[in-house]
Amino acid sequence: MSQSDFPEFNEQKVEYALLEWLEDAGWESYGGPNEPDGCTQLDAKYDREDKSEVIYWELLRQKLIDLNDKVTDHNVDDVITSLRRDFAGDGLIETNRDVHELLQKGRQVTLSKSDGTSESVVVDLIDYENTENNSLIAANQFRVRQHELVIPDVQLFVNGIPLVVTELKSLTQDSTVTDAINDLDTYEDDAPRLFGSVLFNVAADHEKARYGSVGAPETHYNPWEPEDPIGSYSELKEMAYSLLTPGTLLDILKHFVFYQRQPGGNVKIVPRHMQYHGTRAILQRVGRGEFENGLIWHTQGSGKSFTMFFTARNLLYRSEIIKTPQVLILVDRQNLRDQMSDDLGKLLDFEHYEVVTDGAKQLQSLIEEGQSQVVVTTIQLFQDVDKDIQKNDETVVLSDEAHRFMEAKLGSKLDAALDHYYHFGFTGTPVNENTEAGRNTFQHYSEPRDEEGYLHHYSMEAGINDDVILPVHFELRHSNRDWEINDDVMDQAHEAATGSLDYDERDELIRDTINQQTLAELRPRVETIVEEVVEHYQKKLEPSNWKGMVVTPSRKAAALYGEELQKYLDPEEVEVVISSAGRSDPITRTYHTSKSEREKIVEEFKDEDGDPKILVVCSMLLTGFDAPILKTIYLDRPLTNHNLLQAIARTNRPDDGKQNGEIVDFAGVFAEGNVDEALSYYPPNVREAAAEDINELLDKFDQKLEEALEIFNHIDVEDNPEVVVECLTYLRKNAEARRRFKDLYREVENLYDTLAPMGELEDENTGRPQKYSWLTQVHLAYQRSMNRESEPEKQLREKTKEIVEDNIDVDRMEEDFEVVEFGSEHLERVRDMDPEQGITEVAGAADDYLDDRSEHHPRYRKLSERVREVVDKWESDEVSADRAYEELVEIEEEILSVKDEAEERGMSQSGHALFTALMDESEDGFVEYVDGEDEAEFIAKRVDEELEERVDTDYEDWQTTKRTREDIQQLLLEVVAIEAEKPELCKDDRFLDDAREYLIENYESE
Repeated sequence: MSQSDFPEFNEQKVEYALLEWLEDAGWESYGGPNEPDGCTQLDAKYDREDKSEVIYWELLRQKLIDLNDKVTDHNVDDVITSLRRDFAGDGLIETNRDVHELLQKGRQVTLSKSDGTSESVVVDLIDYENTENNSLIAANQFRVRQHELVIPDVQLFVNGIPLVVTELKSLTQDSTVTDAINDLDTYEDDAPRLFGSVLFNVAADHEKARYGSVGAPETHYNPWEPEDPIGSYSELKEMAYSLLTPGTLLDILKHFVFYQRQPGGNVKIVPRHMQYHGTRAILQRVGRGEFENGLIWHTQGSGKSFTMFFTARNLLYRSEIIKTPQVLILVDRQNLRDQMSDDLGKLLDFEHYEVVTDGAKQLQSLIEEGQSQVVVTTIQLFQDVDKDIQKNDETVVLSDEAHRFMEAKLGSKLDAALDHYYHFGFTGTPVNENTEAGRNTFQHYSEPRDEEGYLHHYSMEAGINDDVILPVHFELRHSNRDWEINDDVMDQAHEAATGSLDYDERDELIRDTINQQTLAELRPRVETIVEEVVEHYQKKLEPSNWKGMVVTPSRKAAALYGEELQKYLDPEEVEVVISSAGRSDPITRTYHTSKSEREKIVEEFKDEDGDPKILVVCSMLLTGFDAPILKTIYLDRPLTNHNLLQAIARTNRPDDGKQNGEIVDFAGVFAEGNVDEALSYYPPNVREAAAEDINELLDKFDQKLEEALEIFNHIDVEDNPEVVVECLTYLRKNAEARRRFKDLYREVENLYDTLAPMGELEDENTGRPQKYSWLTQVHLAYQRSMNRESEPEKQLREKTKEIVEDNIDVDRMEEDFEVVEFGSEHLERVRDMDPEQGITEVAGAADDYLDDRSEHHPRYRKLSERVREVVDKWESDEVSADRAYEELVEIEEEILSVKDEAEERGMSQSGHALFTALMDESEDGFVEYVDGEDEAEFIAKRVDEELEERVDTDYEDWQTTKRTREDIQQLLLEVVAIEAEKPELCKDDRFLDDAREYLIENYESE
């Protein structure tokens, strides 16, 4: 299989390609182009008749015997009985957590022995040390029926237990990785039992691949970056040879899973690639047995705390790496200590840790005890502990915000207390002052063999590309303003203060006293800036429910800003967060807050529906403050280097609907020439990734808008339905154009939402509003016609909704591209359409109608295949539009006649599905077993009657019970084998399973 073939793959071929790669990576694969579906083979091989079962129990039974000396044919059923109860828990995450513990630690059971006695033993379900001792199977089309039937594309099983569920899409069929994630989310609702043992899900098309834990929203599906890539352009192929290899998968299952308490319910956490690789780098260095250092340089927002937690837990519980370590997690501020403590406390299965809250005496006691556990403390406490107190010679120190540990000689105090230890620094903003006496995080933590100065690095640019963090844009607002200042009064005051000084002395005084803080505390200047802040907030943040933060150079300036903002906004919408330390003037004292008050303000700010909407700060909350609802910082403080990067990172946290963070710069930090100086510690790639000029985004908007319009260059663009239909026809026939249109429109819409309102963006003389309106009109028609969305305008971003209201006749759109339910009314509507519009309309509507039905009814499956065949021929110009349109209308008539045919034959939909299967001449059918239509009709009607008479359907989930399965099988045997005298039909391995599914899935209660 050549890579050049891959872009042409449909969804099924993506499936086959993945199975091939997985086999090469160490899995035994089932399913392929010239054989039955993989899980159909497995079902037959391991006697899985009940589609509500998610485990191949016969396979697991054999592996339990193979992996455990004490488990035998005599007692293995006792283990299976216990495990069946364990795997049948309630609640998706709760069951997953319970089963994960079994997979990780084994199941304690009491086993009977041949001599009549019994003993309690721990039975392993997986061999983690020798992965080849496990059964490792990759198979396609695993059919599971719980609330609904689900059929994921590829499943990974270890010893018969599902560990990975994979859903694949093909861009050539207008489906993307996002569609795959949505399908997985639906599967979790429809068949939660399937996911009870699953480590994570994988969603992919033939370009992108993402993985996410069970229950994860789309925003928490992440890419995987291998440490040693194989060089494929396909993310899925790279993933197959790295993340999905048996060794990596079982390593993550055993050592890299957390369950965390969150307000909406518990969640499962699996590592991002940089967390996994960074942790393993530390473990490998510690495993060398030499006391060494290492720097983990991961950009802010990438989850450094969890990298530390993964590292700590692996150190504590993996004696093959280090026997009994004491792990010190160091922070340099109490609020960071408290945050670290809270985060650890939310982890349901993280034990053996202490948080130092009682000062240096407690810290010294814990170090002297040397117990193997995690100790969380502030670095400052080491100033007051004795020297040489280390008792555990396997001490590992993990320093958070490592760039600050060289300040105030804090590192030397640590060295005095501990004789020898491993030391790993974590930072997103290392310091390199480029002077002999200056601070240098790289030199402080790196070993000579760390050629780049770090043990592991994850850049800001990579974080943006991975969607782990968002890009940040800046807007300059530092130019001169008209302040209402009484010049005469100012002159008199200046003369009084400097009248005795000569010119040079006055100049020196001005240079020494007039700085950013002085300017920031001038009320006229504050009043002017506040007007701009309020206007920006009300136009750009408030409509989308985002929040902002004003950063000032002093506590007094913060108080002034707070006072002025509260004149324009509801006072409850503005909070000033400053400490009460030191001397303060009266206005500053007005806004003093206690620690508990500040904690309450922060929590309320994070609530998207609550107040405050704007925070005003000086130094607080610029580090360690994680609030995805925060989109914009109004910067009036000349921050530099790591302090500036930390502030930028407050706005780059992803959230639903948030496309970027933003810095509105009143201090001139991002003015031309200033950025290089402000970020002088860092290489050019960091400076470039830190923030982008919002004015450059306008150029990017123009570029992407033109690229989107160029898709339709061959069409004379006019504002009428005929032109829109012509555009839709082109998109229907050209998969690559369709993909580019969807991607480009999403980019253009995001850019518009980021930029608006903006004079240049809305100036009709530029043509931008007209072009964007027209493109949006095509998008809305596309969503209606091809995706069957009845109100797509409601899904647009807020700023685009405004342009739709002003420039697009939505009522006419609804009339021209009305989404009519598939049925007789729809059929009449399409008869009057232009052929090309009719093709798009019928194909879209038929695909939507047949999507689920074709899985469970042979007639619908054949009709679905005919729709696809006709459209494919039209798209490749093998048939004319008139001919394709005529055939599709005929097919729609046939689709609508299926129900009528069932009624005419006196059958239910279930009976009719069985009748159709009996008359099906394809390899999926059973026509060779019946003597004509009359016999097939007799069997279907009798089964129909017995089904209604003998199967209880009056309780929830009746479709999945063993009782239902047995009752249906019994009536099928009696009707088919005995009454119809067709025992050979019942001996066909497929018939009983297929017939049972047709009857259940097509059953309609009276």
